[in-house]
Amino acid sequence: MASLAGTEPGVAGAARRGRGGDRFTPVAEVLEGYLDRTGLGDSLARLAAMDEWAGAVGDRISAVTRPVEVRGETLVVEVLSSAWINELSMMGELILERLNARGAGPPVGRIRFRLAEKKDNLTQSSGRPNGHG
Repeated sequence: MASLAGTEPGVAGAARRGRGGDRFTPVAEVLEGYLDRTGLGDSLARLAAMDEWAGAVGDRISAVTRPVEVRGETLVVEVLSSAWINELSMMGELILERLNARGAGPPVGRIRFRLAEKKDNLTQSSGRPNGHG
């Protein structure tokens, strides 16, 4: 039976052809290359900002906010009320500086505040009723 090395379709075939011979490329190496080529690696690294949020903003603000996602360079944060959105928007640059100072990965470029759809989940996560201390 003839060898099929170099004739396989898909990632496995590309890995074999690219390395010359029957050696496979480790999945971690293929994934890292893909993340670098697509820019997704930086977006994934920015997810750490969600873990750093409470430490960067303090107890009072973290009680009424919840980071929910990262879209490109933007961190999306749900907020308990429109009054808080207004206040946090005015503090946006300071919060962004403090957040980026804590992170080791690529910096967050922008914070987008939006009204929380389910306020019960937000206040339960803070352990404080209605976001008040």
